Amino acid sequence: MSIKDELELNTVDESLGDTAEKEDIVTEEDTEIISEKKAEAIEAYEEEPTAEEPKKKKKPFIQVPVIISLCIVVLALIGYFTFTSFFLREPEGVTWMTTYDEVPYYFEFKDGGVVKAHVGSIEITGDYEKFNNDGESSIIVNAEVGEFYSGSTATYSITGSRILNNQEFNIKYSDDNQFTLTQTSGWQYPLELPSEFVPDEKLFGEWVFTYYGYEYCRVTFNSDGSMKIDYSQNGVAYNGVYTVEDGKVNFTFYIGESVVQPIEYTVDGDVLNFMGMNFVRVGSKATVDEYAIPQN
Repeated sequence: MSIKDELELNTVDESLGDTAEKEDIVTEEDTEIISEKKAEAIEAYEEEPTAEEPKKKKKPFIQVPVIISLCIVVLALIGYFTFTSFFLREPEGVTWMTTYDEVPYYFEFKDGGVVKAHVGSIEITGDYEKFNNDGESSIIVNAEVGEFYSGSTATYSITGSRILNNQEFNIKYSDDNQFTLTQTSGWQYPLELPSEFVPDEKLFGEWVFTYYGYEYCRVTFNSDGSMKIDYSQNGVAYNGVYTVEDGKVNFTFYIGESVVQPIEYTVDGDVLNFMGMNFVRVGSKATVDEYAIPQN
């Protein structure tokens, strides 16, 4: 109801009231007139259009600075992905493969200067160093594996795209001594666990042999028939499978083809005589030095 209507309605009440005071009598007819006037005023108020109150604008759930920050992060990720996929020219983060003497060799260059080579089921660990030599990208690989010369400097270049899986890693020691590694998805060696495995439970676990105070070899026998011989000093580890028969461990590993090596053994408590060396069970009461080659 508008202020105008309300004033008119009050005027009607007052005028009728004054009349009633003068006459001291309010008739039934007067009451009906008052009711009609009020009804007309209310009807006029309801029909009168009213201006809608302006709606308050709701604040967006995500503020503009947050949206801008998210866009920057997304663009940075897209840029990083694009760069690493198409333009990164470094050996890390890729598995490389080459064939040497008809045997495939796989290489992984890790962050921190560690290189791992996989030849069949044999794993060779070394280190490497990258540097710039007179404007050329250079590398030294300290591992005598494949066509790499341990400790010698080679220049290198990488072409292709990681995302297209077609990068090539070109290594050059001299004009007459260079080779190429190609990008690959990984390596496999076709060794299957023995189907009818009858274990010697005394062998289960890890065994270590020390040489003049240093760990020289570690052997692991698993209950599923898998086995590992790890020469930590030389950075060479043989992964394979084994069976036990007539006091011998028949160790099978793979390098181009499967190789079976029978090895005699005896177990005396926590001491294993294997490959002509005395190993001690890791975590046992027997000390390593007690059965190792003396340090003096």
